[in-house]
Amino acid sequence: MESKIILLLLFLLSVISSGLCDEPADNFEPVADEVDNLLAIYMIGGDLESDFQAGTYNIAEILDGYASANTSDLQIVVAYGGSKTPGWEGVTYATAEELMKDASDGVIGNEQEVSFNDPDADMGSQETLKDFLTFVNQTYPAKRTLLIFWDHGSGYEGFGLDEVYDSQLALSDIKQVLETTGTTYDFIGFDACLMGSLEVARTMEPFGKIMVASEETEPSTGWDYKSWIHAVSEDPDISSEEIGTVIVDTFMNREDSAKTLSVINLSKIPDLVQVMDNLGTKLDPYTQTSQGYRSIGKAYQIPARYGKDNRESGETSVDLKSFLEAVKDQNPDISDEVNSAISLLDEAVLYTKNDEYVSESGGLSIMSPSRITPEIYQELGDDARIASGWDAFFANLLEIAGQDTEKPVISETDETFSIDDPFGTASVYTEYYICEDDQMILIGDELLEAEEDGEYQLPDWDGKWFYLQDNLDLNNYALLGMSYDSQVPEGSLLFTSEIDLIRGTLDTAAVLDIYINPESGKNRLVATPYTIRENGEVQFSRQNLELQPNDTIYSYGWEIQEDSPDGGEWVEIGGMTVSEDTTLTYDILPDSFYAQAMYAEYDDNPGNYAGVKVFRIENGEITGVESNSTLSEETSDPEESTSGEYTNQ
Repeated sequence: MESKIILLLLFLLSVISSGLCDEPADNFEPVADEVDNLLAIYMIGGDLESDFQAGTYNIAEILDGYASANTSDLQIVVAYGGSKTPGWEGVTYATAEELMKDASDGVIGNEQEVSFNDPDADMGSQETLKDFLTFVNQTYPAKRTLLIFWDHGSGYEGFGLDEVYDSQLALSDIKQVLETTGTTYDFIGFDACLMGSLEVARTMEPFGKIMVASEETEPSTGWDYKSWIHAVSEDPDISSEEIGTVIVDTFMNREDSAKTLSVINLSKIPDLVQVMDNLGTKLDPYTQTSQGYRSIGKAYQIPARYGKDNRESGETSVDLKSFLEAVKDQNPDISDEVNSAISLLDEAVLYTKNDEYVSESGGLSIMSPSRITPEIYQELGDDARIASGWDAFFANLLEIAGQDTEKPVISETDETFSIDDPFGTASVYTEYYICEDDQMILIGDELLEAEEDGEYQLPDWDGKWFYLQDNLDLNNYALLGMSYDSQVPEGSLLFTSEIDLIRGTLDTAAVLDIYINPESGKNRLVATPYTIRENGEVQFSRQNLELQPNDTIYSYGWEIQEDSPDGGEWVEIGGMTVSEDTTLTYDILPDSFYAQAMYAEYDDNPGNYAGVKVFRIENGEITGVESNSTLSEETSDPEESTSGEYTNQ
C-alpha cells in the first residue's frame, strides 16, 4: 500500500511539474543567481517565420553571439511563436541553452525540453506578454535587463502580428502590461518596422532608459545579433548606450538597403513632449485659415517619409527633425519655439544613422496626417497622442484638411506658367500619362522647380520614360506608374511605384522603390510588400525584395476621373514575368497616345492641370503633338479632338 501511495505522489508531482509548461504561475522561484545581463526577447514569428524563416535566422545569430558567453555575465530567454510554422504555434519560452539543443538539427520548435510551452497562446494579446515578462522578471534576476520586441511594427498603430489569431499589440496594450508587471528596463529595443517614433518613445519612457528603434521599415534580416550579443558577452559592463551604438553600426553594415536606426535617451522624452505641447499651441492658429493650413501641410511633404505607399494615399510618419525645420522655413515667426524643439530632439537622440538610400533622418519620426482622418485619429486614442497642445493642433489640422478643396490657380502666358501661390505652399510636377480606351492614366511625374522669376516652364518631352523591359523578348514589358519621392544622400532620385508581386507562394501588394542615379546611369529596384488588415491599417512586411527571374509583377497607375471625389482610382497598366534579361529601360515608349501636363496641388488633394500636350508614338517615333488647355478623356485620340491643332512632326 505504501509503495502505491509513493507512486501516486510521484505521478502527481510529475503532472504538477509538466503543468508548469502549460500555464505560468503568478510567482516563480529564481532558477539561478543574479546575472550581470539578462536579454529577454519577445519574438512573434508570424509570416516572417512561415514565409522567410526570419525568426530562425536571427535565433541562429543569437546563439552564435552567445557561444562564448559566461552564464554569470549573460542569460538569454526568448519567447517565440505566433506563426503557422510547425513548432511555432502559440508561445514557447526557451533559454539560450535550450535553444542550442533545439537548433542542433537546424530546426527551431521541435525540442520538448523548454522552459514553457502553450500551443494555444495568442502572442498578440496582453495576457501572453504579461505572462512572459512576469516569468522572466521573477525567474532570472539580473543587474541589467534588455527587453527586445521582434516582429512587424506599425509605429503608433502597434507592434507584432500573430499569424494564427491575426492579432496585434497596441501601444496601450504594451503600456498596460509594463505597468502591471511593474518592472523598468535598462534597454528597450524594437527590431521591427516604423517603431522609432515619438509616439512610441513617449509610451516607453516610464519603463526604460534607452530605446533602440527604426523610423523606416526594416529588412527581414533585422539586427546583427551575433555581433552585438558577442560585444555584451565580451564586456558585461558595456553601457546600454554603447550596446545601442553597436546595434546601429552593425545593422547599417547589413547588405539590405533603405535602413534607419536610432538610440534614444528616454529620460529626455518628457522635456521634448513638453516643448511639442507648447509648439502645438503656437501652431494651432495656423489651422484656422486655408493659407495657414497649407503652410503646415507643405511642411509635412518635405521631410523623409516612412511607411509610404501610393494606393493607400501617403505615409505612416515623417522625420520629426526635418519636419520641424520645414515648419520653421514656412513660418519664421515661430522660429524660437521650433528651435527649442529641435534642440531637445537632438538631446534625446543619442546616436542615429541612415544609409544612402534613405533621405536624411533625425532619429525620431512623428505621425503624418496623410492617411489619418478625424475618425481614425479618435479611434487610435492615446496611442497617437503626444501632449494636449500638440494633439489639439493635430486634430484641428485633420478637420480643416477635409474641408479644403481649393485647387491652385495656374495661368499660362507664351508657354510659361504662373501659379497664384503667394505662400509657396503648392507642389508642382511635370506629369506623363498614357491615353487609350477613353482613359487618362498617370505613368510618371517629376518635381518641377520655378525659374528665377517665379514662372514655370514645361520641359520638352521626347516621348521617353522608364519601364521594365525583357531585352530578349520585346513583348514582355511593363509600364510603371512612377511617382517622384526625393533625392537620397548617395545622389539617386527615388521614385515609388505600386505593384503586385508574385513569387512562389508569395502574392502581395508592394511598393517598388526605384533609385535612379542621373550621373552614373545605374539604378536599383527594391520591393517592400504590404497588406491591408481588416481594420484598414497598412501592415508593411520586413522584406526588401530585389526583383529576380520568374517573379511576376503587375503594375498600377492612377486613372484620372474628374467626377471622382478622390480624383481617380488605381488601375492595372502592365504585367510581365521577370527574366535574367529584364532591365529598367529609359527609352521611347511603346506605340500609343500619351500626354504631358503641368500639375499643381495643395497637400495631397486633387489639383489642377495646365499646358496639356498629347503625343502620338508610332513605330518608335513621335508622329504628332497636340496642345490642349485641359486634361480630359476627350484627349485620348488627338485626331478626333477639336480643342487644338494637331501638328505632324
